[in-house]
Amino acid sequence: MEIYSSAQNRQKAQKPREIYYSRTKLIVGAVIWTLASTFFGALTLRLLGQTGAMALCGFLTACMVWMLVGCIRGLTSLDKPALIIGREGIRFADGLLIAWEDMQENMYYSQSYMGIPTLKLIQIKTTLKKPKVKKMRAAALDIDSDEYLELCDAYSQSAAMRAAPAPAPARR
Repeated sequence: MEIYSSAQNRQKAQKPREIYYSRTKLIVGAVIWTLASTFFGALTLRLLGQTGAMALCGFLTACMVWMLVGCIRGLTSLDKPALIIGREGIRFADGLLIAWEDMQENMYYSQSYMGIPTLKLIQIKTTLKKPKVKKMRAAALDIDSDEYLELCDAYSQSAAMRAAPAPAPARR
């Protein structure tokens, strides 16, 4: 039996929750990756005579530019939700819906190195033929790991209660 504190909370639990990208995180990321790519690009130009060092700095510059493009791409789609968590399951921005029944494992990875965040990733292992594993970078999402896992627990339990058969009336 579900317990609600108010009718407003009950209505809120009925509607799917849309998760968007954080504008602030994407802007900060774009600034950081712009500075990093500029630094490594200048370093690459300074090392023109040294082939090995120049190739390494050029590779790092390309990686930084790739991360910058990812931030800019995120900034262009701020009006669309990145995730929709609801009673049916989790719907991704590409339209893929993974139902709660199809999930074997739902993890939110948050790794850091000496206090600096290095990876934030949502990984869902499914029983579906495609995709077996769905991964999504979560560093720029406007949600943290605790809130994500709490939402998933709440919606998956409400979906399980809805799907469970009603108990048979007691016989006298």
